[in-house]
Amino acid sequence: MSTRLSRPEKIESPARASDKVGRRWRWLVTALLILSMVVTTAYVVVVGYGATQLANVARLPLHTDPTHYGLQYQNVSFTSREDHVQLVGWFIPGILPDKSLTTQRTIIMVHGYPGNRGTESVGILDIANQFVRHGFAVLTFDLRAAGKSAPAPESMGYFEQRDVLGAVDFLQSGSLPYPGLGRPRVIAGWGVSMGGATLLLAASREPTIRAVVSDCAYSDVLPILQRDMPPTSHLPPMFTPGLILAAQVIYGMVLPDVRPVDVVRNLVPRPVWFIQDEGDKKVPPVDMEILAQAARSAPGAHVETWMIAGKVGHAKSFLKMRDVYINRLIAFYTAALGPNV
Repeated sequence: MSTRLSRPEKIESPARASDKVGRRWRWLVTALLILSMVVTTAYVVVVGYGATQLANVARLPLHTDPTHYGLQYQNVSFTSREDHVQLVGWFIPGILPDKSLTTQRTIIMVHGYPGNRGTESVGILDIANQFVRHGFAVLTFDLRAAGKSAPAPESMGYFEQRDVLGAVDFLQSGSLPYPGLGRPRVIAGWGVSMGGATLLLAASREPTIRAVVSDCAYSDVLPILQRDMPPTSHLPPMFTPGLILAAQVIYGMVLPDVRPVDVVRNLVPRPVWFIQDEGDKKVPPVDMEILAQAARSAPGAHVETWMIAGKVGHAKSFLKMRDVYINRLIAFYTAALGPNV
């Protein structure tokens, strides 16, 4: 009877087994690093593209001009303060009771986003017509990247405040649209939506703007962007912080600094009037009270508010109230700027 010898089992050394485990871990870590780099790169590309879309919105065409209202005007051009972006607009002299023209009291009108100096859906030229016929001159112009002004990143007020400051510089030292009428004695401002927020930011830096009407401005742009950017960009909310950071890295716009609520107290003792519609779905109506409370925190503040009842919608207060809106604004500016002399 033969005996079959069994082959001894090969026993792997501890060192070899450890090396095999180590290789597996290195492969896993490498794969995770590659995946992380791919995901990060994709995220950066997506938010970079999204930031570009945010900063470059299609322009709205100009459909009318002041001749539609029988007004005399001059086409004007000037540059923004600091970065010298070329801007264009209309200067419309005020009409006195004897039908003579005046530039003594000039109101700078600032449109919203998107928009231009004649945005019909807001009634900008309709409002300007009423100002003019009550003896106020008007400078209404296209913000950067809007209307016929030069291309530049749109920034929800961060850069646009320089455009308003450039308008002030133009009125104070630029070429005179009507040399025989001289320069304005006093300057005020009216702004709607982003234009209202932009005007507040600019006026906080420029005391020459003697009175401000801010219609449906936001107190802080970030909550607006955090709500609106996902549906606008078609990206999940997780991309929004990256989009905001990419806008800063690519264009230099610090969107978290677009907070009129932080600067409105600097308007004191100049009068400021906040207007809002209780049915506004774009800018929460509570923002008006937030701005007013911040403005009133400074001693000597002169702050008025007007919450318009109903559900007309964003930037539609004038279209709803019309004569009441104009009469109240004329009374406000007359009290703030005084009569023509």
